[in-house]
Amino acid sequence: MTGPDLDPEQYPPIDPREPAPDDAGELLPDTPDELPQAPVEPMPDDGGDGGGVREPA
Repeated sequence: MTGPDLDPEQYPPIDPREPAPDDAGELLPDTPDELPQAPVEPMPDDGGDGGGVREPA
């Protein structure tokens, strides 16, 4: 399987010897400066109501 032919004007080739930039905005210019908070993941209940992931046997 081969990759698609990309337009070199829009997607210039990447030199793996070149160091990565410190500012991610150089790579993703449409990304906002501050990212939103990550969603809170549910915690397992201590009541033992059978919900969530069971312990392995």
